[in-house]
Amino acid sequence: MPKLEIASDEAWLDCLGVSPKAEDISGDEYVRELRIPVTDAEQVQITWDVTEDSVRVCHHRDGRIVFDLFREMATLLTVAKTGLGAELIIESGSNGWSGRARIQVSPAVSIEDTLLRS
Repeated sequence: MPKLEIASDEAWLDCLGVSPKAEDISGDEYVRELRIPVTDAEQVQITWDVTEDSVRVCHHRDGRIVFDLFREMATLLTVAKTGLGAELIIESGSNGWSGRARIQVSPAVSIEDTLLRS
């Protein structure tokens, strides 16, 4: 059974300059949200639910969603500095499969997503 491990609030602040907050829309205290400005017209929004082991990443540009990545059975959501930028790392899996998404959020957004059967 997956158990979602999340980076500390300090790690988010150190790498991205923003801290997670309770998500307003759901009203659920276990759902957290982080909004990362990329440019004046772009942002990456991350929400996660530790009770459901789920993570959603939405890339918004000019008020529209460019991509919407949702993972259930997530086991890891963390952030890391990469040279001049930063990236999110999401790992998920269960019996017979595993996945990893790396989403660079600065200096520009790029996505690498892998899902494998084992």
